[in-house]
Amino acid sequence: MTELPGAAAGPEDGRISDGLAVLQALERSLGRRHSDRTPPWQELGFPVIDRGRYAIFPLAVAPAQVGAEQVSKDLSAMRYSLQRSCVHFYGGDDVHGELDIGTEDGYGRKLVEAGAVVAGPVWIGLWVIQRFGVVLAHSIDRGRAMETLALHIVPVDWVLYRPVNSGTKREASRYRRVVRDRDAVDVAWSWPLPGPDAS
Repeated sequence: MTELPGAAAGPEDGRISDGLAVLQALERSLGRRHSDRTPPWQELGFPVIDRGRYAIFPLAVAPAQVGAEQVSKDLSAMRYSLQRSCVHFYGGDDVHGELDIGTEDGYGRKLVEAGAVVAGPVWIGLWVIQRFGVVLAHSIDRGRAMETLALHIVPVDWVLYRPVNSGTKREASRYRRVVRDRDAVDVAWSWPLPGPDAS
């Protein structure tokens, strides 16, 4: 967790999340072949918000800037730098083609409702590692007190649906299940994270 000046205190042991290292650990954990398993989230980076099938890795927090439309230049620079690194290693530039998440519905809409900072009509910053989609989310909390940067690692169908057998009843059922599961997720989080004894 990188904390910018004035941000809340970090973990006492001093460990931090490094966005690119989390993606590299995910890739190593899953291996080269297709894997159906969900990696142990705690082994990919720290701190982590483990929500079973998906996880959120907080990367940075800072006090929110004054004014509804202003965002931290430091967090924006960190987001841009990490985005460029991820594009280099995981695609999404002009060579590999952009991957976008619409903000009108689905996971993108959930991020916007939770305070995601969106530049333009689409959410940019999605990378696919095997069956997981990784989204870089820059958000401002509902109270407009804190600004955060985090990686969301979710089943890829939640952010980029890929039909297996288009037009079949089985595929229609699968799609309904994907939508139901995705719509039930909680994308919000706050810093400091609750301790293990918190209810």
